[in-house]
Amino acid sequence: MPLRPTRDTRQLNWFLAWAVVFCDIGTSVYYVPGILYGHVKDATPFFVLLTTGGFVLLALKYIEISWRNPEGGGVVTITTKAMGPMWGCLGGMLITVDYFLTSAISSVAGFQYVGSVFPALDEHIVMLACAGIAVLAILNIIGIRESATVAMVMASSAFLVDLTVIGFSFYSMSAPLWREVFSHLSMGPELSYRELLIGFGAAWLAFSGLESISQLSPAMRFPLRRTTRWAMITVILTILITSPLLTALSITTLPPETKATQSERFISELAMVMGGFGVKLAVVLTASTLLLFAANTAIIGAYHVFLALANRGFLPRIIASRSTFNTPHIAIFIATFVPILVILITQGKMVLLGDMYAFGLLGAFVFSSFSLDLIRWRLGRRDIAFWIGTLTTGIVLTAWIVNLIEKELATFFGGTVTAIGMLLAVGVRRAWFIELLHRIPAINRLQSRAYEASESLVEEELKGLMTLAEAVDIKPLYPSSTLLALRGESPRLIEEGITRAKGKGESALYCIYVEEWPGLFNGTTPHLPNEEGLRTLKYALQEVRGHNIEIVPIWAISHNAAEAIAKAAKQLRVDAVLVGVTRRSAFYHMLRGHIVKGLMSRLPHNCHLVICN
Repeated sequence: MPLRPTRDTRQLNWFLAWAVVFCDIGTSVYYVPGILYGHVKDATPFFVLLTTGGFVLLALKYIEISWRNPEGGGVVTITTKAMGPMWGCLGGMLITVDYFLTSAISSVAGFQYVGSVFPALDEHIVMLACAGIAVLAILNIIGIRESATVAMVMASSAFLVDLTVIGFSFYSMSAPLWREVFSHLSMGPELSYRELLIGFGAAWLAFSGLESISQLSPAMRFPLRRTTRWAMITVILTILITSPLLTALSITTLPPETKATQSERFISELAMVMGGFGVKLAVVLTASTLLLFAANTAIIGAYHVFLALANRGFLPRIIASRSTFNTPHIAIFIATFVPILVILITQGKMVLLGDMYAFGLLGAFVFSSFSLDLIRWRLGRRDIAFWIGTLTTGIVLTAWIVNLIEKELATFFGGTVTAIGMLLAVGVRRAWFIELLHRIPAINRLQSRAYEASESLVEEELKGLMTLAEAVDIKPLYPSSTLLALRGESPRLIEEGITRAKGKGESALYCIYVEEWPGLFNGTTPHLPNEEGLRTLKYALQEVRGHNIEIVPIWAISHNAAEAIAKAAKQLRVDAVLVGVTRRSAFYHMLRGHIVKGLMSRLPHNCHLVICN
């Protein structure tokens, strides 16, 4: 588990937090105008401006998402708090798709801008982009760390260069040309409702990276609410100043042949037209470095999602294993291999990458926004902010649905990656894959040794609690026919156990906590008992005080909780196993029901299974 943040680790003031976010969201302006132009042509500035309204509303919600979750985690954390861990896992899969495409599109766009100065590189963009991600993978495995100070320099430089391009445009353009620029910011009469929805859905790409502020919460200074507010207000202002105006200028002033052939680098071509080669070179330098920085940020974000899901039991723990550099090399490999594969499959076509991008981006926006609405509702919030927030969710949901329908490739790619991720998460959670592997005799023997090595640590770590073998040894001293299978603090279950023991004239009660752990496939052996197990068993000991009942607290470790509980029931020769149910969602019970089903098939025929509400 990560350490709780302290004041010493919270080094980001509002300006540094703005810089980190702008390094992500500020890159969109370099490729979005060209991508949108391929869909809606000269209406591109209007759609960027239209979507800007939704961006502002969503950005204001992300202020609250950030300060409500000081531990960070973004969509995974806020969705878990609002709807439960499985929905948080689904949100994590969606943001992972977003990170994969961010890495791919940022790397390709970065070398596209380099190619605007060195045209000989244009034929090798795909391989250069793949090589760039591979280099970033190596650097991350070695242990590269992104610096907020570097982000500040890069973000400030990029913003100043953007302002320089706008300033040269003000100086160079005539009044009639400016009127034409602003005419592109209004909706043309020829747009149908279908075209309006398609353009609106596509234009959200201009604000990818907004979610990154919710990942910075653990590093931002107190008071967190004020730091987040000022950082996000600054992000909103800088984006409002640059994105719509640069989009309108590029669409209005660039000649049709340039827009047809140089759609990947509108802003550098605009700089050339307005300020000459020197300004163009400044744009290329800031754009290419910022885009590669964004690709690296996405890689870091992706593997941190993997680590969070692995720690929550949704991915194999071996993903979190560390290299000799103390970095999660397997997670980094996955976070870089998929973007490289995407670039190769799409051949670096920016319009195609942009279409694929929308699935995870808008999905993560929807989950984050809706989760905050649920939390506000439970807190009794019915003020104007709540209703505006629900409107924001409706706006983003509309854009996501439009993209799901209209962009079939994006839906197929994003849906496939998400489905594979969720299948893996459920399989790991329900131990499907571990069960299959345990059918191999050699692996089963190795796993048993791993569990034995972990149980050897119990005497030192559990402070008076015991293993199943020790409980069997003392059974003659503390005979009982009842076994409680505990998960968390369960006062009602313990009360039922006490009542049953007294009814049978017994003075002892067996309580077992099974820690599900995949052994060798965790990446670290042996395994120390976790805090939940210790807390659960010690709570049971406290609950029976004054009832003249002795608790025999048992800690067990297994890849399958049902199998471990059934094994304990057989060895302790009990005639009843009591399990409790929790106030969880139906979705949770559907996934955790395998424990009850497993017990029903594994318990001895003379042992009853009792489920306590």
